[in-house]
Amino acid sequence: MRPCISAFLCVASAVSAGVGAQQPNTANASLTVNGGAGPTYPITGIAVSAGAPVPVTISGPTNAPFILFGALALLPTGTPVLTGQLLDVDLSAGGFVVFDGVSQPAVFSTGLLGVFSTAPLLPPGAPVGATAAFQCLVGNPTGPPGSESLTAATQIVVAAGASVIPLSAPNNGGALVDLSAFGLSFSFYGTAWTQMFVNTDGNITFGSASGDFTPTIAEFASQQPRIAPMWTDLDAGFPGASMSAVVDPSGTFTIVSVLWTQMAEWNNVGSRHTFSVSLTIGTDDISITHDPFNNGAVYPVIMGIGPGQNVFTPGALAIAPQKNLSLLPTAPTAGAPNEAFYELFVPAPGVIPVFPIPVGPPNPWDMAGTTTTFIALGSSYLGT
Repeated sequence: MRPCISAFLCVASAVSAGVGAQQPNTANASLTVNGGAGPTYPITGIAVSAGAPVPVTISGPTNAPFILFGALALLPTGTPVLTGQLLDVDLSAGGFVVFDGVSQPAVFSTGLLGVFSTAPLLPPGAPVGATAAFQCLVGNPTGPPGSESLTAATQIVVAAGASVIPLSAPNNGGALVDLSAFGLSFSFYGTAWTQMFVNTDGNITFGSASGDFTPTIAEFASQQPRIAPMWTDLDAGFPGASMSAVVDPSGTFTIVSVLWTQMAEWNNVGSRHTFSVSLTIGTDDISITHDPFNNGAVYPVIMGIGPGQNVFTPGALAIAPQKNLSLLPTAPTAGAPNEAFYELFVPAPGVIPVFPIPVGPPNPWDMAGTTTTFIALGSSYLGT
């Protein structure tokens, strides 16, 4: 891989004319920094905190060595390298190598799962407002020289006071996030909460943790108040899987983000899943974001928000009918007080694998690469 890297760097330094495009993340090479994976590309404005860990995930072919490199700035437009791929990091602006899979291939490789995850500390002395840009070149162990792939570029910004909280919990369990420790509370369906539980099975609950890994509509209606970006049977025990929370007070409103990164499905079947929830303190709005490569699970999934506890009242119903969440960005929908927004995704043939329990008609997952926002209106929400 070394000759190719050398040629790549030489071409990158010699070519000055850019093109009107930027390199995307792809299945062959993807870079996620602090939950940011795009689109759009390059990925800009990812807030990080000096002295705090920064979650980084690199994915590609199995056992692929990689080089993560950076500079102080992005190029204004992509520079063509490596047969039409685009370099978006300005190597003439203080270029440097972060992880070198050429000199240390046993350390900096995607491994048997095709995923490398780490959380290096940002230097404590990094000044607020400082920026840097990163891009990764991922090798192709079975391909000829020159078949390596570039990830999208990511720009980070050092923010004031952002705190990253690594989370751990037993499988089918939850980790407590104490908002009161930061002087914060979050209102969900009109009820203020100072604590929340981040559950390994892809959801947040209020009041208590949840170990339920077989989601049903009846349980979504009757159990704890829940924010469910991807409630399904996930497994945090496999290498590369992680959960974290980020408290970022740098903007007009403090943002509390929860990230599930490269979560495996039960027994490590199916694919890995990366997704996040952002809570805006003060407005109480909620955004759910799915990585562009967050494919559907082999198990049923519920995505949405709901007050639980069978509190929905219009027509004496415990829960409103489900909605097509992928349509909300183009057809915003206002809910009634205590009305849940949710959708049950069921892979064919409409049963839970291993245990052939019918759960409903097939409804394929279509939320990869989307952001769905729920704007708080007291005890109701506007889904967009």
